[in-house]
Amino acid sequence: MPKWLGTLLVLVAAAVAVSPSAAATEAPGSASVKLAACSADAHSAAFKARMRWVEGTDRMWLRFRLLRKGPGGFHVLKARGLDRWRKSKPGVGTFAYRQGVRGLQAGAVYRVAVDFRWYDTDGTLIQTTRRHSPSCRQFEALPNLTARLGDSSEGSKAGVLRYHLRVANSGIAPANQVPVRLLVDGSIVDTVTVASLAPGERRWLTIQGPECSSSVEAIADPDGVIVESSEGDNEDQRACADLPER
Repeated sequence: MPKWLGTLLVLVAAAVAVSPSAAATEAPGSASVKLAACSADAHSAAFKARMRWVEGTDRMWLRFRLLRKGPGGFHVLKARGLDRWRKSKPGVGTFAYRQGVRGLQAGAVYRVAVDFRWYDTDGTLIQTTRRHSPSCRQFEALPNLTARLGDSSEGSKAGVLRYHLRVANSGIAPANQVPVRLLVDGSIVDTVTVASLAPGERRWLTIQGPECSSSVEAIADPDGVIVESSEGDNEDQRACADLPER
């Protein structure tokens, strides 16, 4: 087990007593879990699960399982203090439990799956359900800028071409005042500024420049003034012969 999981902590349980007759008006099988707190600075999260009495219930149980996002989706983590059934007192109408975890890894995404069970006075299981919480991201929401070269076309005069390039934001936060630079044969031709790019947005630009003899390069945020989730995909450089034909 990774050392960081050894710091997972259980926080607080709270059982709320309501008479079964009053709780019987609630929707049968009512159960929910929410993300109560999420801190990337403290590497921690807290989740609150809640379940209500259903017909024939004497005791209610719930269990948290921590999930981490990975290839193919979310996967269950084995961690000390989790996977344990939390049990209500007999006869309560509402049972709520707050589960805290610490020592979460930076850059990861977590959520919990909560299993709910209802038992009658004989200890017979009468109903089950499962709910998933919203996700807790252990990183700051940031944009991610990319630039890609398109084709070129004849410009307004001899020896001048129109270079078409695409700038995009593949991150999860908007980017404002995005500079995009075109270089031809290693020399800066022009830098244009895109006012804003929403997450997932793409924008095509056209910049006029001299005919290419060796290489063309497009760079988003060439001076690195915008904080991004990745700085390794901001530029696209190609030999003149590799530019797409129009």
